[in-house]
Amino acid sequence: MNPENYRPISLLNSFSKVFEKTLYIRLSEHFYSRKLLVGNKFGFRKGIANEDAIFKLTNETLNNKIMTDSIFFDLEKAFGSVNHNILLSKLPYYGISGKGKLLLKLYLQNRYQRVQIINLCLTSNTASEWTKIKYGVLQHSTFGPLLFLVYINDLPKAIDHKDIFILFAYDICILIGFKVILI
Repeated sequence: MNPENYRPISLLNSFSKVFEKTLYIRLSEHFYSRKLLVGNKFGFRKGIANEDAIFKLTNETLNNKIMTDSIFFDLEKAFGSVNHNILLSKLPYYGISGKGKLLLKLYLQNRYQRVQIINLCLTSNTASEWTKIKYGVLQHSTFGPLLFLVYINDLPKAIDHKDIFILFAYDICILIGFKVILI
């Protein structure tokens, strides 16, 4: 039992769940209606599944008859590594500023967490001290995956425009193609 393999879960009260769902609906409507999320992102999006990522990967390599080098990345603990300040700094680029940005800032910041071990055999429970959450978006929440997509949305712009960038959830594939000249 390696403690590094455990991920936090968020327990929200009913009001917070309704509030989070409302934020998700408004923000996803904003991003999808304006087509602000890059097209090569699969997973965490309605109507786009892992089969689409596999099709894109296959189509770009086999059907176009190009030699391809592929680089695969697995973003370990991806949701837990989202820097709140960087995420908030990206929002104005996507048209979210003023009260909307402030609302998201308040949603992300000033959260606390602790670990609690409940021992069913003994009558005592153990809990750690409360610590402030500085990084991460809530896993197993409605809103967390969308915030993560916004956080990594500009990654494809960091590579050569001729290369192909495929994102699936928190896995990344970069295809670097070479035309083959047969002599």
